[in-house]
Amino acid sequence: MFNDLNFFNRPAALTTGRLRLYLPMKAKQKPKIGRIKQIATLLCVLPNIVMSQKETIVFHNCENFFYPYKDTTSQDDDYTATGRKHWTKSRFEKKRDMLAKTYIAIGNGDFPALIGLCEIEGKEVLDELCFNSPLAKANYNYIHYDSKDIRGIDVALLYDKDKFTPDYSQQITPPIKDEDEPTRDVLYVKGRLNKNFQLHIFVIHAPSRREHNIKRQLRESIFSLVKQKIDSLCSQGENNFLIMGDMNDNPWDESIINGFGTAEGGKNKPFLTNLMQNNQNKTGSYYYEGRLLSFDQFIVSQNIRQKLIYTNPDDTTHIFNPPFLVSKDRRIKLPIPYSTYRHSKYIGGVSDHFPVYLNINI
Repeated sequence: MFNDLNFFNRPAALTTGRLRLYLPMKAKQKPKIGRIKQIATLLCVLPNIVMSQKETIVFHNCENFFYPYKDTTSQDDDYTATGRKHWTKSRFEKKRDMLAKTYIAIGNGDFPALIGLCEIEGKEVLDELCFNSPLAKANYNYIHYDSKDIRGIDVALLYDKDKFTPDYSQQITPPIKDEDEPTRDVLYVKGRLNKNFQLHIFVIHAPSRREHNIKRQLRESIFSLVKQKIDSLCSQGENNFLIMGDMNDNPWDESIINGFGTAEGGKNKPFLTNLMQNNQNKTGSYYYEGRLLSFDQFIVSQNIRQKLIYTNPDDTTHIFNPPFLVSKDRRIKLPIPYSTYRHSKYIGGVSDHFPVYLNINI
């Protein structure tokens, strides 16, 4: 970016797209022919200038975003018009559009470059979200693989084709034992933000904490599997890593710290940093049994951390919880998510998880 500070005197701004150039001009002075030539020269070299640009990245647990028709390959009977949740097409379309408007709101009207999702049923809901919702005004596509999850829910990555170019993707299958239920695969995507910033992305939805499925060791083994992949890529000279997901554990839990190696302390900073590690007893993205939990997380490598943009010095939570996403239940004093269902009762909200986001300066 043009940064010859000695060239500046009394600056007047010339804005071209997202680049703002400052040219010297005395007060009340009209542009002269020489200045016009100067501006024209700068505009001619713009294609060769490396420009800084902010991009927004989102992760969201969509709370059982099912297509409202029976899928014979999974246990989704509840999410049909005749099922226990009475999941109709009109309810589906309302949720679809609210999800889309939420992601646009996160970008302040600009479309996020990347949107990681979990608790989505598959191709049908992704097609609807990308091509038949307000997100259709952008240029989104998605990366998704069917997993063997018993309920038929998966993870996916939406990307704006104008901002991100995927080069490679794969599903990473967790090390399931015979006694374990099949669970979601991890999605790995290698691609380029703004054509030349290479990024390695992992989207995770770890096994839940349901009482009959308390699987801390399985979650930790999944996190360790991702860390092994990162270590392998690091040995090849890669250093831009972004992990996003619903971990079903908090950043300060042993499974996260041990699995990803995010422990702070000592002279050497860990290679991976959990951006939600300071949320304990402060805030969270998911509400359970009277507590806000930070299950939804971003974990980034040191190089990515240095490129993050903060709206203020204390902005470390990255949780998006404006009033329209907050529950209207006055009995609960905490800002909890406005869910689609409460147990089997239809509430009509967006999700039982707040989205999380970050802004990165490319």
